[in-house]
Amino acid sequence: MSDLVFPSTLRPIVSKGYGQKRGGNIWQTAVQGGRPRQGRDTYYDAVPINVAIVVSPMGRLAFWTFFKKISGGADSFTMNHDTGAGIEPHNVQIDKGSVNETTQNGVYWNITFTAVAERTSVQDDSAFNDSILELFGEYGDSLPAFIDYYTLYCTSPLFINDLPEPS
Repeated sequence: MSDLVFPSTLRPIVSKGYGQKRGGNIWQTAVQGGRPRQGRDTYYDAVPINVAIVVSPMGRLAFWTFFKKISGGADSFTMNHDTGAGIEPHNVQIDKGSVNETTQNGVYWNITFTAVAERTSVQDDSAFNDSILELFGEYGDSLPAFIDYYTLYCTSPLFINDLPEPS
């Protein structure tokens, strides 16, 4: 990961203008009859994430100072995003020409840009990612509550004291 970190005080608005697009690593070939043939070109797919922030004039200055520090978007940096596994740090770059800013009154500035993540934790193989479909099928939207309860149970003194002694 990069040593440069996006300023934590410039928080993206997650309810509007925030989203991601997947599938950049899929190739597709048209055929004369029938549906197109497609396959996966590369394992990891760079994930473009649309980001919108609303800042004061001082926040705007901080954003543009950081933008200069990352060579106008050419250098990668670490930024927190939710790409499916909760908010976690991602190594990203700002997509060329994607930064836009507008203001209605000169007091608050809307800055939008596209941050392209090299890869996300959802793309990695892990025991949790491999079993999420079965767990979600069993517990549905209450899965996070079950995991919290199970973690609490497994770390409680009653559970730990009942474990057999190592041999």
